[in-house]
Amino acid sequence: MSPSAAIRTHGIRRSYAARKGFLFNEIVRTDALKGVDLEVNSGEIFGLLGPNGAGKTTLTKILSTLLLPTEGHAEVLGLDVVKDAPRLRPRIGLVLGGERGLYNRVSARENLRYFADLYGVPTAERAGRITEVLDRVGLTESADRRVEEFSRGMKQKLHIARGILHRPELLFLDEPTIGLDPKSARETRKLVRSLVADGVTIFLTTHYMFEAEELCQRIAVLTRGRIVANDTVQGLSRLVGGDRTLEVEGYGFDDAEVEVLRRLPGVSRLKYEEFGPRIRYTLRVRTSELTPPTVQASLPGHRELAIRERRTSLEDIYLDLVEEEAA
Repeated sequence: MSPSAAIRTHGIRRSYAARKGFLFNEIVRTDALKGVDLEVNSGEIFGLLGPNGAGKTTLTKILSTLLLPTEGHAEVLGLDVVKDAPRLRPRIGLVLGGERGLYNRVSARENLRYFADLYGVPTAERAGRITEVLDRVGLTESADRRVEEFSRGMKQKLHIARGILHRPELLFLDEPTIGLDPKSARETRKLVRSLVADGVTIFLTTHYMFEAEELCQRIAVLTRGRIVANDTVQGLSRLVGGDRTLEVEGYGFDDAEVEVLRRLPGVSRLKYEEFGPRIRYTLRVRTSELTPPTVQASLPGHRELAIRERRTSLEDIYLDLVEEEAA
């Protein structure tokens, strides 16, 4: 494992077995992960994207020692996630979110006091550390309220406070802003950046493309249990055919006109969508030579064409990669 790597995996697989059939005597195996190779650098925010069921949570649980891999090898902070799990756990934090993992009938402060003891936070530092993390996540005024009175967003903040309570070197964040209002979500992203400034490595899963684009230095796309891409946003845009996108919308395109669009200089990918009677063709473009006037001139029979140019977004890249894998 290189000195700059906080996480390295090789050939990670995870299979689940289930019994089916009339007498439940048929065993069916499902592969959640199918040989994942991944490396995360120390001190970076690394994003993992993928559709529901792609294996994101399974991989996160393996890396955080909650789940054993069926095959393969993974090291986190230089420690084997299977053999060295007891030594690794005090050095990492995990925020899975949701309703589970908190004690609803006691206060936020009491929840954190309990977890501080579990994490081995020294008694002399415990109260100060709890006050610090409550302030960082914006729960100071609600610290002594029972958690059952909290909104979903407030519970999510408490999950994050619990995850950073013992000052982990690496923090796993699974959908950290889900359920948060826009102001709270922005504050959470600010908190994530401040943790990196403190030297914490962040492993982030999210469905919010803008969030991944804003926070992450590098992004991997996981689909059907495999990593299909791993790069910066700029690198991923080159992978799907360019950082420029042209949208051509109109009525009644025939096959010859579609072929004209496909063969325009610099077009690397052509997608089709219907919006009622109107049709939109989305062009991924590699060069700056192709412009809306050029597209308009190539289809002289369409005087009512609407042509828009924009930057290829991370959402575009993600959808292209996932759809390509599913094809």
